[in-house]
Amino acid sequence: MSPPVLTLAAELTGAGPDGGQRTTGTGRPVCRVDRSRIASALAGYSERHSGYEVLPEPARHAVLQIGDRLHGLREALGPAEPAWGGDPGYDGMFDSLVAPALGDAVDPYLDLLRREIGFAAPGLWRVASRYFHDRFGALIDLSPVAARCFHKPLGYAGDFEMMNMIYRNESLGDTLFGRSLSRVLLDSDAGQAVRNRVQYLAGKISAAAARSGPGRPVRILSVAAGPAMELQQILGTDPALLHAGRAEIALLDQDASALDHARGQIEAIAAQAGAEVTLRCLNTSIRTAIVNGLNGSYDLIYSAGLFDYLKDRTARAAGARLAQALAPGGHAVIGNFGTTNPTRPFMELFLDWPLHHRSAGDLHQLFSELGTGITIEQEATGINLFAVISA
Repeated sequence: MSPPVLTLAAELTGAGPDGGQRTTGTGRPVCRVDRSRIASALAGYSERHSGYEVLPEPARHAVLQIGDRLHGLREALGPAEPAWGGDPGYDGMFDSLVAPALGDAVDPYLDLLRREIGFAAPGLWRVASRYFHDRFGALIDLSPVAARCFHKPLGYAGDFEMMNMIYRNESLGDTLFGRSLSRVLLDSDAGQAVRNRVQYLAGKISAAAARSGPGRPVRILSVAAGPAMELQQILGTDPALLHAGRAEIALLDQDASALDHARGQIEAIAAQAGAEVTLRCLNTSIRTAIVNGLNGSYDLIYSAGLFDYLKDRTARAAGARLAQALAPGGHAVIGNFGTTNPTRPFMELFLDWPLHHRSAGDLHQLFSELGTGITIEQEATGINLFAVISA
């Protein structure tokens, strides 16, 4: 027997029992166009709904509970909106009050989801994310930060403007709920780890410059550079460190708009500081670099977030190319989110932002045969790990 929805869909096509056009009692033909649209919508609903059945029942229940609690909180905050909206003196105090309540509402169910489906089958998180967004996605769209993560307007997660949002650390949104959701994301352990790696990489750049001999500029390559915030920070605090003649900087990114943005920011900050910089932009992908290698010889090569998106085989090949491009005494620094990332369920469900999380042991296994030695370091939260490979 056909499922009721599919049976109704067939009924709505307007076909008679002999395959011809069915008519009404007055002899007028049934409108095939409208009925076909309805039938298609019903068939799509049935197919989509059946796809969610791969989720364990407790996981589906957790998703619905999360959505219900978010919706309830959004409704409860509605009457408070006129009390703060449009206030020119707004300083984020209100969303900082609401954000903990938002976290308390959903965290137990995110933990339940983590226990129910784990991370061994990442496809289940993609299904859970679709299940959530089919029903409650409009709530996520109230936060410009979360919405950009989910919708990926440049085609991939973690684009340069997404990174800028995290670095600027500003609650965004036209509603108290939206700003509070932005605050939850920005204050998350993962958000803090991203900001911490700016300080970490700035330290590596400073150390490389200090090691460089007199009369020879330190040669630095940032792979998947994004906004190059670590270079912006150094130029804002110690521009002499990256002055032309003392440093040569190369930025590699597959996104030309990211390179344009980074170049503009770096040159503007350098000009304000009265410094000149030697800067090259390489608009290419890591896959092209794996095939063709990297031109040049560098004292420091670093990649903050690229390897989070690479499978092991590609990550190993990319790491090898980076190590091959090191000058004697140089270092390659490869960042990767660690397996202890507590923000992972939030990222997977709300943002559809999966990463290849790796442990220190995983990084050793991938890169231990490269160069003359490897150490594993971390930023202050311990969530972002860094494999440091010596030439």
